[in-house]
Amino acid sequence: LLPLDEEEHGLGEYPTCELEVRDVNADGRVEILVFGHAGASTDLLHMYVWDGSTYTLLAAFEGNAGLRLENADGDLSDEVVVRYDAGAGLVWEAVHTWDGANYGWTWERYAWFYLNRPHAYPTDTPEHAVVSFYLAVDDRDLPGAYGLLAGSAQAAQPYEAWAVGFVTTLAAEVGAVPEIGRSGESATVAAQVRAFDNADGRVVATVWDVQWTLVQTPAGWRLESATTAQLDQWDVEYYR
Repeated sequence: LLPLDEEEHGLGEYPTCELEVRDVNADGRVEILVFGHAGASTDLLHMYVWDGSTYTLLAAFEGNAGLRLENADGDLSDEVVVRYDAGAGLVWEAVHTWDGANYGWTWERYAWFYLNRPHAYPTDTPEHAVVSFYLAVDDRDLPGAYGLLAGSAQAAQPYEAWAVGFVTTLAAEVGAVPEIGRSGESATVAAQVRAFDNADGRVVATVWDVQWTLVQTPAGWRLESATTAQLDQWDVEYYR
């Protein structure tokens, strides 16, 4: 098995690799997965499949902050999650899904670089404040998420009433978080959010387009108000 010639690290810089042999994408064929490593945190994955006469390279991935396989959408077929260092203790994850012929990008999200807790929520930029809010919700650190709201938002809704809105929330993911406007100490940030909720025993995934208004405070940026629009929704038959 040979990697692509133009790849910088080949199958990996170290003398050993990890192997898995299984039908990873539920296409009826058995793939050989070769996991390699380079540097301190770069992970590589090469997938090979039998084409009738030889094993050919089906896909190759490289993430400078790691990678993993995950059933991200609840269909029993693993997606490839590639992680990139995003600074401030964060990583940007690109989720690649098998479409029957190729792996293609389908979703992006932010996550913590390290899993150790408690996390320090970065609020030095409006984008980081929004990312921190949803990571806190995903961690079930609702007091931490509430603390990232502006004083006016907290005054409008006490914590107990606000937290009720997340009773059914199982997980939250946020990606594509650009700042789209700035005026003095106020900023507007757009975000794509995917929430997983327990709906009477069913797990439902909903994709939201969210637009946050934030204000700058001496303690960092804080979330003031939001508008939301639902983009998609589906039942997650096999929740991870």
